[in-house]
Amino acid sequence: MIELTINGNKITVESGKTILDAARENDIFIPHLCWDRRLTPFGGCRICVVQIEGHERLFTSCSTPAENGMVVHTETPDVLKARQMVMDLLLVHHPLDCPVCDKAGECKLQDLAYQYGPSESKFRGEKKHSIEEMENPLIEINPNRCILCGRCVRVCWEHQGVGAINFIGKGFKTEVSPPFEESLNCEFCGQCVDACPVGALGSKNFKHRSRAWFLEHRENICPYCSVGCTLSLDISEGKILNVRGLDFQGVNKGDLCTKGRYGYDYIYSDNRLKTPLVRKDGVLKEASWEEVMALIAKNIKSVLASGGPEAIGAIGSPRCTNEDNHMLQRFMRTVVGSDNIDSSSRFGYTKVQRAFEQTFGISFNPIDIDSPLKSAATLVLESDITSTHPIWGLKFIEAVRKGHKLIVADPRETKLSRHATTWVRIKPGTSQALLYGLIKRAYDDGHHLKNEMTQGIEGFEALVATVSTFTAEKVCEITAIEKDDFLKICDDYLGAESRLIALTVGVGENSKSVNTAISAANLVMFLGDGPSSLQIPPLLANTLGMLKMGVSPYYLPGFKKITGKPGKDLFKMLYEKGAIKFLYLMGEDPIVTYPDTNRIKEALSSLDFLIVQDIRLSETALMADVVLPASSWSEKEGTFTNFMGLDQRVRKVVPQASESMPDWQILRNLARFTHKNVGADSLYSYQDEISAIKIETETQKWRFVSVPFKFVVETDNDYPLYMVTGNLMQHSGALSSMSKSLSHVVSDAFIQVNQVDAIRYHLKDDALVHVESRNGQTVVKVRITDEIPQGMVFAPIHFSRAMVNALTFETNEDSPPLTPVKVRPVG
Repeated sequence: MIELTINGNKITVESGKTILDAARENDIFIPHLCWDRRLTPFGGCRICVVQIEGHERLFTSCSTPAENGMVVHTETPDVLKARQMVMDLLLVHHPLDCPVCDKAGECKLQDLAYQYGPSESKFRGEKKHSIEEMENPLIEINPNRCILCGRCVRVCWEHQGVGAINFIGKGFKTEVSPPFEESLNCEFCGQCVDACPVGALGSKNFKHRSRAWFLEHRENICPYCSVGCTLSLDISEGKILNVRGLDFQGVNKGDLCTKGRYGYDYIYSDNRLKTPLVRKDGVLKEASWEEVMALIAKNIKSVLASGGPEAIGAIGSPRCTNEDNHMLQRFMRTVVGSDNIDSSSRFGYTKVQRAFEQTFGISFNPIDIDSPLKSAATLVLESDITSTHPIWGLKFIEAVRKGHKLIVADPRETKLSRHATTWVRIKPGTSQALLYGLIKRAYDDGHHLKNEMTQGIEGFEALVATVSTFTAEKVCEITAIEKDDFLKICDDYLGAESRLIALTVGVGENSKSVNTAISAANLVMFLGDGPSSLQIPPLLANTLGMLKMGVSPYYLPGFKKITGKPGKDLFKMLYEKGAIKFLYLMGEDPIVTYPDTNRIKEALSSLDFLIVQDIRLSETALMADVVLPASSWSEKEGTFTNFMGLDQRVRKVVPQASESMPDWQILRNLARFTHKNVGADSLYSYQDEISAIKIETETQKWRFVSVPFKFVVETDNDYPLYMVTGNLMQHSGALSSMSKSLSHVVSDAFIQVNQVDAIRYHLKDDALVHVESRNGQTVVKVRITDEIPQGMVFAPIHFSRAMVNALTFETNEDSPPLTPVKVRPVG
């Protein structure tokens, strides 16, 4: 710690802080335009100059380290004169168009002009007349207002790791622009918009819609991935007009991705449900709440009489709040008397839970958002973390920038692979073989001898026998990587002082499964590292909270295991015809987002009664007997639990759509129609009840689990390509496809094919192609790229029009369910 004096105030700060940092930490105002907490000091705008006793010249406070005994003055006549001169120079070319600029009222340049001088420069110079960027779907660019502070450029390069914009030109003609003055084509994260202190960059969906002084600012939690970012919502007349990040606020500290910043408008989709619907004469028609509640209660009673509780099932949703999901499981267990309740996590995080239970003896392993920064070497396995969890992904890029090693094993070229210190393009679905090769090498090098505990773990000898055949040569044969690359991974990862393995396992991914997670846990234990060295996050906003609330056939709330016979899981309810007669589906669209669409349709068609409770008329809702309109995110109160295990409040900030209701309230009212009491007279009393749920405390009991490496289905001459499914950075499940803003970026389904395969199968870029598997076929556009290797097709799963999941298959096996396909041109 060091001690210095600013404006007569003695303050103490950590060594290595700048003068500006010291001032900010002690609520001493120093103006700045080019400084950003996420970036290296720049010292470009010069507005932050201060005077230091003992020196004649002025110093930029943002780039000058604070020193012990330093005496700083921030408001001397010389300092004020310098700042006034800076303002004069900035205003020479800046247009005086505040009345039409969306930044007016919150523009830093406007504020500083008011504080340090006249609003018009005393110098005379030519104003800029550059053409505004109009083609970008989400970001408004007006170069005439730019003050060349460089914040947007440096945020894009240093922090986001994209580099989509830079300074071009010289002198008066210097501008911030994409390469060759082309239209901006990037991730559309909008971080540059938040960084811009003036009106040069703005969100296009907010342009000319309101003035800053008319806006109400409310905070909420992002409804997309499980990071749980805090959003600042700009609201006018009961409608969300804009979203931004708040510096230092929330787990994201102000960072936002494309979905969080622009995807909020899904709640204003034309497809929103507004009234209950009942199927009459084969057609869904509007009905009253009383009518549909009475009809549902009648059918529940009928099915219970004919088939008992085992004939009724329910599926919860990670998009819904803890309160919604807890009420669903309570309804099933109290009103129906059945444990037949599950969710889409059966394809994703539930597999991770199984792996942790079998290896570490725990049900939940929280994510440490800073884990990449705490590990000397990180291994990422077949996971596009910057797409599924973009803000967490920034931590991996920051770690590389600070000198940490990042090893990426992925067949696709991803954002992380471009920043990795080592990237190996492994064959899809072979991460487990790579992990076994690492365990084999660790055993040969005697890593287990460095930790006495390792050899005493149950299953040690069996694991050593299982990996004994995974020599470097065999691993390279299976994974299709070079031997030198494999040996480098071994040296970098095994030789690191601290290590981390990170991967994702989600409903939209088919290249990893339970055995992948188990094998990763085996390697972590073999090296003597704990569960925190294996980070596998839940995919969606409230996946963890949903499971904690007991939406599972095997667990009650608080991860308390069911001791008797468990209920039917999602595989039985949706993939076995006749397993149930009545299904209550809350907030999910299985036909679009679950694998093997055709089998799901068969199972749903065989039901006696199907209820879909959702915010929109989904593909699955079109098959329902009753459709119930639920209130969306920001239209109801509740809580989400993020991947760190942090319960965060979700606020009602806008009116609910028409006759829609919160999911928990619909279920409570339905219980009353069945003459059963489920409590929850008010939301707040219900939340008190939920907050009292105790998580089952577990003592770690490590155990090596030897699992075979195999493919569920192999490619052959008829189906020669592996189709890998996954997520796009701009989308999340099927929910994001409701957003007009996100659809401006990626609006329709496509597949990616390697250039060599495109020539082999006579495919043309952006043309329609037939894609066929043993399960079905579809027609979709093709994008020819070198981002994926030969022998592989990549398909995002967000869009209903192409029904990519009609090609995939479900499996209860623990190996990755990769789908072999063939591709041919249409016509």
